[in-house]
Amino acid sequence: MNYLIYFSILFPASILLTFVIKRLALRLNIVDKPDGFRKIHKKPIPLLGGLAIFLLYFLALFILKDRLLVGDLGISHWLGFFLGALFLVIGGVLDDKYNLPARIQIIWPILASVAVILGGVSIDKVTNPFGGLIYFSSLVSSVLIFLWVMGMTYTTKLLDGLDGLASGVSAIGALIIFLFTVSDKYYQPDIAIASFVFFVVLLGFLVFNFNPAKIFLGESGSLLLGYILGVLAIISGGKIAIALLVLGLPALDVLWTIIRRLSLKKNPFKYSDRKHLHHRLIDLGLSQKQAVLFFYFFSLSFGLGALFLQSKGKFLALLAMLILMLLIIIGLYFLEKKKFRFNKEKLLLQVCCAPCSYCLIPDFLIKKFDITLYFCNSNIDTEDEYEKRLFFVKKLAEKYRLKLEIEPYNHQDWLNIVKGLELEPERGARCSVCYSDRLVKTVNKAKELNINNFYTSLLVSPYKDSKKIKEISNNLASQYNISFLDIEFNQIELSRRSIELAKKEGIYCQKYCACEFAKSHLN
Repeated sequence: MNYLIYFSILFPASILLTFVIKRLALRLNIVDKPDGFRKIHKKPIPLLGGLAIFLLYFLALFILKDRLLVGDLGISHWLGFFLGALFLVIGGVLDDKYNLPARIQIIWPILASVAVILGGVSIDKVTNPFGGLIYFSSLVSSVLIFLWVMGMTYTTKLLDGLDGLASGVSAIGALIIFLFTVSDKYYQPDIAIASFVFFVVLLGFLVFNFNPAKIFLGESGSLLLGYILGVLAIISGGKIAIALLVLGLPALDVLWTIIRRLSLKKNPFKYSDRKHLHHRLIDLGLSQKQAVLFFYFFSLSFGLGALFLQSKGKFLALLAMLILMLLIIIGLYFLEKKKFRFNKEKLLLQVCCAPCSYCLIPDFLIKKFDITLYFCNSNIDTEDEYEKRLFFVKKLAEKYRLKLEIEPYNHQDWLNIVKGLELEPERGARCSVCYSDRLVKTVNKAKELNINNFYTSLLVSPYKDSKKIKEISNNLASQYNISFLDIEFNQIELSRRSIELAKKEGIYCQKYCACEFAKSHLN
């Protein structure tokens, strides 16, 4: 009955506090801006979600402190737990606001781990899956706790890549620890309360954090979740196997990420990419919700299974999870190699240049379509310029693992098409003929490849006549019985973000449209 009361109070309180913190983050302009690559949301989203979780969780524990001291844990243990979380939140909020360098970011998890150890938390022994117990000295215990807490904090940090992913998986972990510690065999009422409170607080937060998210965890939240789960697993009697089974798939993904980045001679904590398991599922065509539910399913399945397994069974379950992760990695490798996509229609995207497609693809296309890029730009004035732009389009195709079709360069043919229109102004008759030439070729290529949808990156540039391009495209769509996508976006904003991101990643951004006539207008 007490747990029902806790739920009825904490769940709405979590929703309310999350809403308040969301408004605060917006007012302070502490937001996460999309980058069109790893950050796939479409508009700035407030951060500081971890602050809401921290405030309500530890306020609730303080109110319930008498119930937390009925077991083997003393005030010092809970105080160390609180101080470690406080370090993470302080560092996380500073990072959300000022984007701290990695060498500063890591200080806060280190302080948090040390706070837990100084608070008196220890691992005296663990069950040997093959029988008996394994005992540890105080030094070994401290080292193990430090490594465990650091590992758990960074697991949820790196897991926080999709709406509701880290918070949902952590909620499942809290629920499993609660069910374990409330059972007759392993009854620990203090840990049960701490776990249940964490579970309910996360459920309330998920109201705003599940896709489409209205607030993100931020650095403080992504670290805090793993930290709390890691400490709860230790103070519940060294139930590390349970936490590993719940977070096993994400943890193995983190391990694989570190190994992969080190093999590329990259700093695994500074370098970012789209090779996490959740990103790869998205790139294969799953929606954000489907990818998140994939993780929920495995976390819940292995977590519930752990409730009924003895030590040896849990060890075997961990081995099974390791094998599963290896099979997933191998499976994804072959699916990506074959350019496989789940439930996606095919799209031919006529690409005028890499910068114009840099945000268009991740923001509007890649989630719904199996994209083939089509580089058809004989209007470019010189072959050197053509090859330069093509080189970066190839890099764009590699980045998103897309197929690329290339129309042979023939500038003389293009000059014949626009003959007599050389003196026309930009966005005039010559440009209309140029648009039409490339779009007709795009439609014919789509028919040749048996692709039923087409679009063009020409519409991203504010210097093009978008009204005319859409008119030509819609006429061709009717004439050839093919679909031209109807996509609405702020042209100036999308162009600005695309160019900023392209420059940031070293992509060539030309200073004129393409032909020699457009270039002459700059002089």
